[in-house]
Amino acid sequence: MNETERLAGLIRQKSPPLLPIRVELAPEWEALVPGAGLPPEALSGVKAFIFDLYGTLFVSGAGEIGAANDDALSAKLRETRDAGCSPAEDTALFAMKRYFHDAVTAFHEKAKAAGKAFPEIRVEEIWAGYDGPENRGQVSARELAVLYELAVNPVYPMPGLEETIGEMKNRSLVLGIISNAQFFSPLLFEAFFGKTPPEMGFDPRLLVWSFEEREAKPSARLFEKAASRLKERGIRPDEAVYIGNDMKNDIVPAAAAGFKTALFAGDRRSLRLRDMLPSRIKTTSGEQGVPSLVIRDLQSLLEIR
Repeated sequence: MNETERLAGLIRQKSPPLLPIRVELAPEWEALVPGAGLPPEALSGVKAFIFDLYGTLFVSGAGEIGAANDDALSAKLRETRDAGCSPAEDTALFAMKRYFHDAVTAFHEKAKAAGKAFPEIRVEEIWAGYDGPENRGQVSARELAVLYELAVNPVYPMPGLEETIGEMKNRSLVLGIISNAQFFSPLLFEAFFGKTPPEMGFDPRLLVWSFEEREAKPSARLFEKAASRLKERGIRPDEAVYIGNDMKNDIVPAAAAGFKTALFAGDRRSLRLRDMLPSRIKTTSGEQGVPSLVIRDLQSLLEIR
């Protein structure tokens, strides 16, 4: 068994089912939901769908990858205690969270001092420097990274993911992903579906992962790269829909790059409205960043023709 198979198996083994939690939307957002005011045909001529990963294609226990601030650490520690972990396990997990938080903070401070606005870590490099008792030299940095992520951010496929992507593939639609991610993120597809992203139907040239780019959303460069790759296939950005759960990191930069957008409001854990309302959203370029529509489930995208 190679490392990819082993890590995918580890993800599968340690990922109990998670269901999304329904979101109650303000009327101004609800008006953008198909069937509640906006007809699905409001988006027409779509040739490509580009997705966020965490909180959109996959239920995310933490709501997003890499939640590493002090409030998130404290909340996760309380959850660990509430789950009935022993004091030793509780202390060990908090020590790992504290190490991760401090290492990531130091990395970001150094990168931003060098003029990088949205720097991205490679998580295996972070864990390569960890010498806590939980490792004892027996676990590689990549395996430690996976074990830690599974502990603090359990994931599970969103309902309808496989069927929706399969139907889009059958319709010969172009599919891609732009996501804040790490090396283990593509393995989620192998863990749960036994297929790589390209085998699922995603175009390999439209898989834009932050860890490979060394730059994280909401960096415009990630969206511009995908837009450029679409143009190589003869698809304009306004013939593609970007689907994400975060107004700041997903919808506004995608709209600025020329994409149509769909805000995924299917899980209360991951929805990030950022105190925005459709009536007062602007991108940095001054263009409207209002999502083209709001969806509560992935299957709704199949109504777009």
